[in-house]
Amino acid sequence: MQGYTRRQLKQDRFAETTKDAVQWTAGHQRPLVWGIGLVLVALGGYFAYTTWESRQSDLANAALGGGMHTFTDQLRPAGLPPVEGAQSFTSIADRAKAAGKEFKAVADKYSYTRPGKIARYMEGVAAAQAGDGAAAEEQLKAVAGSRDKNIAALAKMALAAQYRSSNKLSDATRIYKDLLDHPTDTVSKAQAQLAMAEMYENTDPQEAKSIYEQIQKENPDNPAGQFASARLATVK
Repeated sequence: MQGYTRRQLKQDRFAETTKDAVQWTAGHQRPLVWGIGLVLVALGGYFAYTTWESRQSDLANAALGGGMHTFTDQLRPAGLPPVEGAQSFTSIADRAKAAGKEFKAVADKYSYTRPGKIARYMEGVAAAQAGDGAAAEEQLKAVAGSRDKNIAALAKMALAAQYRSSNKLSDATRIYKDLLDHPTDTVSKAQAQLAMAEMYENTDPQEAKSIYEQIQKENPDNPAGQFASARLATVK
């Protein structure tokens, strides 16, 4: 033992530790194999799902683009025959009805994708433009409750506009106040303020002026502030 070096002692300890590990692995080989197998299955399932989800989003986005094309299609003058093989409309309402059907198809088929949620929002917008206020309110309310705050904010803005057209100004005001208290990437505080001030121009000009002045103060160097300045000059 006198000639037993520290290095040899370390080697023996390493060998013992390795031996214990090998024995443990041998005794637990089946659970280890099963554990690794389960991880691989889980990873495979995850990547398969993300690939499927990406593919679904691509398809939904393409279909949404088709609906947007219809929604913004140019109108032809009444009495002018349509171009053969091309879709065209003579009124905003007819165009909106056609686009609404396309948006509904996208939203129903791809409801779990982001383009599908946007399509549902656009279905509500199209219903409002087609003159179906009840359907517009129902659809926009549903999207306004979405967990996607950016899409929900867009729906709230459209819903407030629908309430204004129905003379439900208190409901519209409630939504605008919520939006300016909780700005998002799609609807800023200034956008909500501008919409609310515009609503007040006819019913409460003093309140409209107050809001425009606040927008000016908070946005001196951006388009919102400039627009507010222009509107202030016209409010009586």
